[in-house]
Amino acid sequence: MNHLCPVCNGFTPLQQTCSTCGQALQDAGRLYDFYGSYSPYREIDDAKMDNGYIDRTRHQCIHTGWCPSCQTEQMVFLDEWTPAMLVTDMEKDAYQ
Repeated sequence: MNHLCPVCNGFTPLQQTCSTCGQALQDAGRLYDFYGSYSPYREIDDAKMDNGYIDRTRHQCIHTGWCPSCQTEQMVFLDEWTPAMLVTDMEKDAYQ
């Protein structure tokens, strides 16, 4: 079964607050895109197999959040959606 990241696919914006200062984080992209020059072109599930997280089994997409206020980076774990979830609940909360 396919799983989709709601932020990567434009279904919802990143809506996470900074754990340091409480301001809204800006989406700096998927964590996997920062692994190397060709990492944005790598298959997502392939990148999840050796990244050191259990995001593949939990069907999560890890994004990097940037706080413009205190200038910190934070990882944001987003629950991926199935195609059935898109049909039944477009307003599903992707955040933990």
